[in-house]
Amino acid sequence: MSRMGVVRTERSGARHAGSRASLCAVVFGLAMAAGAAEAAPAIQWEVANRFPLFRNEDHFRALAGLYAGLPLADRQNQPVMALEVELEKRADARQLGKAFGDPATIWRFGWASALARSTCFSATNRGHWGCKLANGEDYVGARKSDILASITEAPAGRQCQWLVNGSVAATAACDTAQIRLTDIPIGTAFTLSVKADGSALAEAPDQTIRPITILGMGDSFASGEGNPDKAAVLGTDVNNFQESSHLPGESGWRGRLRLYPLRYKHNFDKSFGIGALWINQQCHRSLYSHQLKAALALALEAPHASVTYLGYGCTGAEVFEGLLGYWVARDDVPKDRPGKAGQYDASPQVMRALRDLCPLPLTGYNRFSPPAHFSWDIDLKRCAAFKRKPDILLLSIGGNDIGFSRVIAGEALAASSNFLSLRRTAERLWIKGAGPITFQDATAAESSLAERYRVLAQAFERLLGLTASQVIQTGYPQMLHTGSGTCPHAPSGEAGTAGMDLHEIFRINKPTTGPESVTFVDGLNAKIPTLVGWQVVSDFAAAFKGHALCQPGMADGSNAPDGLRFPISNPTGQRWTPFSPPAWQAYRPRQRWFVTPNDAFLAANTMRTLAGSGGDPHMNGRAQPVLAATLSGSFHPNALGQAAMGDGVLKALRQKLGLPAPTAPAP
Repeated sequence: MSRMGVVRTERSGARHAGSRASLCAVVFGLAMAAGAAEAAPAIQWEVANRFPLFRNEDHFRALAGLYAGLPLADRQNQPVMALEVELEKRADARQLGKAFGDPATIWRFGWASALARSTCFSATNRGHWGCKLANGEDYVGARKSDILASITEAPAGRQCQWLVNGSVAATAACDTAQIRLTDIPIGTAFTLSVKADGSALAEAPDQTIRPITILGMGDSFASGEGNPDKAAVLGTDVNNFQESSHLPGESGWRGRLRLYPLRYKHNFDKSFGIGALWINQQCHRSLYSHQLKAALALALEAPHASVTYLGYGCTGAEVFEGLLGYWVARDDVPKDRPGKAGQYDASPQVMRALRDLCPLPLTGYNRFSPPAHFSWDIDLKRCAAFKRKPDILLLSIGGNDIGFSRVIAGEALAASSNFLSLRRTAERLWIKGAGPITFQDATAAESSLAERYRVLAQAFERLLGLTASQVIQTGYPQMLHTGSGTCPHAPSGEAGTAGMDLHEIFRINKPTTGPESVTFVDGLNAKIPTLVGWQVVSDFAAAFKGHALCQPGMADGSNAPDGLRFPISNPTGQRWTPFSPPAWQAYRPRQRWFVTPNDAFLAANTMRTLAGSGGDPHMNGRAQPVLAATLSGSFHPNALGQAAMGDGVLKALRQKLGLPAPTAPAP
């Protein structure tokens, strides 16, 4: 059980102190008086499900129980990271409990796989607005909630009446561990009181369930790209994808070819098999997002709050394509068909927020495909009244606007003439048809962010009622800093392929890539606060040093296969080294905090046959292994990296909302 808010009441009684008492007697008397005060009955209560995005209260209560068991220092300083590690340790030990379902499934696919299809986001209506909670309330703008209450120093063997605003709400034995009180108003003061056999025992006046509404917007770092809620299901059948690539160290017509694992139930004539699961497939939005994790941690540590989280982050988003304008992202998701609901939604993130926050009908906010003509400042209108006014906006935006993906394409993709067409395919997927650029080019583009941020801030205030003081912008983490140096080159100077040996196209050849990356990230994080009036959080970037993309090993120091080497198979797929793909644990904590191309292939495995924008029309085509890495979140923070970012955001959230860090549990 998580720690609950406590309201104490003192028993009345005379205090005695003799004028001729010795110093020891005075001290003893004071101690006795203090003990008597502590022994007075006190009402404890907490909101039963403080994070109703998880519709199943059992899921939140299970998370709250794990959170309560974390050391105080972790709950104060790094609760997001500590909880993520604890979840994955227990998943690995198959000890997460019945709320998470089948232990073997969680062992393989991660804790979020148990929650992904029971949230208050619906892919078919493309939002949160239609979600009904267990008590019948709307998720957005809920007016009532249940609380769990108890009494400290409760008299044994007596019956207690619980009263809310003077009316009896429940009757139970006074020493009942917890009692549920239903339909408690949100945002309105109420009084809790307890009577034992008709006599007043304790009272807690002026109590309030504080409603907190947090929006999350931005790019792939906001969505959680690279971290599917449930990883793809890989089997042991193999294919060389039309001789897509040689094994490391092999070349020429006699060189051995890479054999790739196929998804379970793969059929080249019909389907790729069982793919990864996301809260939102089109945007690759995930429960592992640092924005969601920070909001969840806030709910876990604030017993008297109800936190409504509305996430809209989308991979590839920019200010004018994604936040304020239409952006397709993954365009191979189901579109609307006659008589069938689709999932396709290219609408701007600000429009999606209005869709959720504004009362029905949603006229003007439910346009999912780009219209012939659209201008956010003309076509988007603020609704007359919100179902609930947002308190905070968490934001990650700017990297795509200055071309960071184009930098990665220039630094991490290399190809001989045999694979030049594949490199161009990957570049089209990453950078919208433009060519690669250098770190210096991206740095020069930073000045263009000032105008984009200015327009975005104007839109936030006019359409969502959010001032600059209500926006928390995250910076970007270090990807190639090893703590003592940088990736990717080994001491002998060869190209860096650690974590990216799944295909010949991936490699970092330039010895300058690592140092230039460190300088670029530091410079960008320092530049953003000078361009905008939002609070910018980037202190977490330093924590990524020592957890670079190229660093091997598991976080617990074990010798378990960590995926820095891609598995190699014999021709029948019956023998694999260093591990078999079905044994891959996507979310077992590793030393690195970034998703490698190998990780991306093994976890998300996003393939496609949609031609025209980088797809390969053939299921066994030569480009599919490259697609399965580039479309799956390579070079993005993994679950631990997202957790580190979440802890940085949580500290800013506490400050903005005036909520303290946790203290020691009440005695």
